[in-house]
Amino acid sequence: MASIKPTQYLFIDGACLRTTITEVEKTYTDDRVITVDFGKLTQHFDKVFYYDALPSKHGGETDDQFTARLEQAKSFHDKLGELDRFHVYEGDTRRSPSLRKQQQKKVDIMIAVDMLTHSFRRNMERATLLASDVDFKPLLDALVAEGMFVTLWYPPKRTNTDLIKSADRREQLDVRAIHGALAGSSVQFDIPQLWYSGGKSEGEVIRTWEADEGEVGLYTTERGFMVIAPKDARGMYLHIQHSEMTLLKIFSQDVFAISLP
Repeated sequence: MASIKPTQYLFIDGACLRTTITEVEKTYTDDRVITVDFGKLTQHFDKVFYYDALPSKHGGETDDQFTARLEQAKSFHDKLGELDRFHVYEGDTRRSPSLRKQQQKKVDIMIAVDMLTHSFRRNMERATLLASDVDFKPLLDALVAEGMFVTLWYPPKRTNTDLIKSADRREQLDVRAIHGALAGSSVQFDIPQLWYSGGKSEGEVIRTWEADEGEVGLYTTERGFMVIAPKDARGMYLHIQHSEMTLLKIFSQDVFAISLP
């Protein structure tokens, strides 16, 4: 008898997702704008709740410039709201005199209220939060204490470790997820091929070195270059392969925190 899939809701901090996509563009496409299929990115969830702040006017910005930027944000939210399963909620931004920067208002509170409400009502059996701000830690602590199974979907370089530890399950939001959800008309780019194996694939050794988890190796192969990471808890070796050394170095550090010589 087939098992019944648990009801899963996704709650997205829009600023976190937008920043992650911008970082992918900067790192992998030379700042060319990519188009993400958000339906595909979130296809495993029954409902998606997207929260983002509408922009406020920058100092020195003309009324026309601000209006154009505001309308662009509203148009993006409208398009997201037209997708099946998606529900979009808008907050706003205010400039903090003490911090001298813009801060989101209402967004964090809306996320917290909605996640707790859906949890208390048992509308969902599993909750995923896409965010990086440590301010969400009390929310995750409360959800876990309530008995909800919580996954944190997070950008690894920008997320506080205390927030990561507070979730039941952790999943990195990195270039792999974004690359897998590129729309057909988007700027295309390659990322390394990944696979796990109980043994090390053959290749000519360029260099090996010791990391905290064990020996890391850099090799040449018929298809370019390959990194082999130490065995994981399952006794499997991670293989990372690409034709370009530069991109292999960037990806290995970006996704797996493996620094190549």
